[in-house]
Amino acid sequence: MATSRKPLFDPDEKTATEGKPAESAPEESDADAPLTAPPEPDVVAGRALMVAALLERARLESTRDEARFTALQAWVDELGLFGNLGPDGVELFESKLGSWSDEDIESVDWTSEELLMLSWALGKSDLPTLEARADAAGLVAKLPLLGPAESFIDDATLRPLDELEVHRALCEALLEAIRSEVYARTIQEDPASLEPDEDLEELLSSVAAEGFDRKAAAAKGPAHEAVQGLRYWSRTLLNELFASGSPHEAHRIDSAKLVSLDEATLATWLGVAHSRTEAMAWLLEGDEYETE
Repeated sequence: MATSRKPLFDPDEKTATEGKPAESAPEESDADAPLTAPPEPDVVAGRALMVAALLERARLESTRDEARFTALQAWVDELGLFGNLGPDGVELFESKLGSWSDEDIESVDWTSEELLMLSWALGKSDLPTLEARADAAGLVAKLPLLGPAESFIDDATLRPLDELEVHRALCEALLEAIRSEVYARTIQEDPASLEPDEDLEELLSSVAAEGFDRKAAAAKGPAHEAVQGLRYWSRTLLNELFASGSPHEAHRIDSAKLVSLDEATLATWLGVAHSRTEAMAWLLEGDEYETE
């Protein structure tokens, strides 16, 4: 799943993080203030091309097309896209064809979810629901892979910032709801695994204040209380997310359906939600998010 993905990507440009807080330095110039800004369109376009190249590199693991691999390396180098990769990513990309492990292939396969979000932000793709995995081949086909790409980078534009923020909120809420269900199942399957957890205790106190009958749940044991509390929280998140007038109606997920999912599907949803949330965070915070 995406939670085990290697850190293939590093910041493309450094972000200014130095400078005293505004309250302690009121006369500080804007140039010295901390910078936390979304990446520029050309930076997003360059990253999208690098992700596409990485996915193509993964495909070449099966075809062993040395000529295309050499051409791909030259294309990435010519456009200066290697700056989007961290050291592990560069080493993986340039390694001998056929040398990737199954874990490497799976890790890169999950970057198709990031490419989907980048392509959507650039106005090149529609946005499927959480229930549909990104179509890597289809996304790559829309990009000028191995062709002239300067205009794709230089002429890139992004969707409005408020639209990106709205979708980030959707991704984060869905990820939280899914994680809560995953945690609930872990406890349900092995009640003995439940250990003192400050975060869980805080969550149970929070949902109790919102109407969860914690006392009744606790009467059946701490594991039952935890499971029911987590699912109450997940249900509350989804109800609020898709309340009347929600801009996310097309992405609606019913809490009962989430609970009924088989393990493999739930794991896939978790991976998709995680990958898309990470991508949206980078789109809105850029290097600052990756540094943190």
